[in-house]
Amino acid sequence: MSTTTTPPLQIVQGAIAAQAHARMVAAVPATFRCDYEYPTPFEILHFDTDLRDAGVPIRRWILGDATDPLATAFCFRATWNTPRHTFWGNVRVRPDATGQGYGQTLVHAIEQWAATAGAQAVRLMAHPEPRHRTFLGHAGYRHIATEQIYRVALDNITIPQRPTAADITIMTLADYMATEHDAIEHACMLHAAISLDVPMPDEPVVTLSKFRRLLGEEVDPTCFLIAFSGDMLVGESILMESDTEPGVMWQHATGVLPAFRGLGIATTLKRAAIQLAQSRQTRILKTWMETSNAAIVRINHEFGFEEVRDDGATIHVYERLLKHAVGNRY
Repeated sequence: MSTTTTPPLQIVQGAIAAQAHARMVAAVPATFRCDYEYPTPFEILHFDTDLRDAGVPIRRWILGDATDPLATAFCFRATWNTPRHTFWGNVRVRPDATGQGYGQTLVHAIEQWAATAGAQAVRLMAHPEPRHRTFLGHAGYRHIATEQIYRVALDNITIPQRPTAADITIMTLADYMATEHDAIEHACMLHAAISLDVPMPDEPVVTLSKFRRLLGEEVDPTCFLIAFSGDMLVGESILMESDTEPGVMWQHATGVLPAFRGLGIATTLKRAAIQLAQSRQTRILKTWMETSNAAIVRINHEFGFEEVRDDGATIHVYERLLKHAVGNRY
C-alpha cells in the first residue's frame, strides 16, 4: 500500500524566493511566460525590492523543496488602472507535477492572503490552453481580458496621412537630455503617470532609481520618444531591440496623459516610432496590445498591424471577486 505525501507549502522571500521562482520560470519557454515572471534571481530580487520600497504588498510561496520546487505562486497589489483593491497573482506548476491539486492549493493561498491584505478581486494570467481555462473556471475565475501580440512588416506599411496635432513636438529622450538638465526626472514622471493606466510588464511601480536602471540596462534613450505639447511632456513611445530576433523591434508603452487624449498624439507617436524603427534597418515591429483598448487597437490597425497567431502570442486574464460568506473558504 502506498501513500501520497502532500509537499509543504512555504512562504518565502529574499534569495530563497528568487532562486526557487527563477528556477521554475527558467524551465518555461520565454513565449509561454506570463507578465511578472522572470528567469533569473537578479530580476526577481529587483522586482520584489521595487514593490516593497513603494509600499506595495507582495508575497511568494513554493510547494516542495526550495532548490527544486514542484510549484510556485506570487501575488501583489495592482498599482495601475484596475478597480480599487485588485491584486495580481500567478501560479506555476511543474509539468511533471500537474494533476496533484498543487495549483488549487496555491490559488487558495493567494486568495486567503490577498483578502487579508485588502483585496476585493484577484486576477491571474494564463495562456489559452483548455486545461488552464477549465482549472480557472472551476476555481471561480472568469475571463475578462486578452493581451495579444501584433506585428507589421515595415517594408509594407501604410502610414495614415493625418496632420500632426497642433502644438505637438516629438523628440527622443537622448535629444531632450542634451538640452535639459532634469530630463530623466521629467521623463520618469511622465512614464510613471502613463503607467498608472497599463504598465510595461516589469513595471507595476515606477521610481526614479528604477527608471534610471531601465535606461541603463534595457532602453536606449535614442529609442525613447517623448511628445511635448508646448513645453509639457504629454506622451511617450519606447522602442526596444528584440533579444532573440535580428531585425525585430518591440514598441512598448505608447501612451498619452489622460488630459491630452483624443488629439491625435498617440497616432503621431506611432508614426514617429515607425520612422525611427525604419531608420535603424528594422524589418518587423511588434507590440503587445490589450484587445479591449479600442483606441490603440484602431490606431494599430490603421498602420497595418495584424494579430500574431504563433504559440505564446496570446495571454488571457482571469478575475475572481473575493467575498466573505458563511462557509466560504476564507
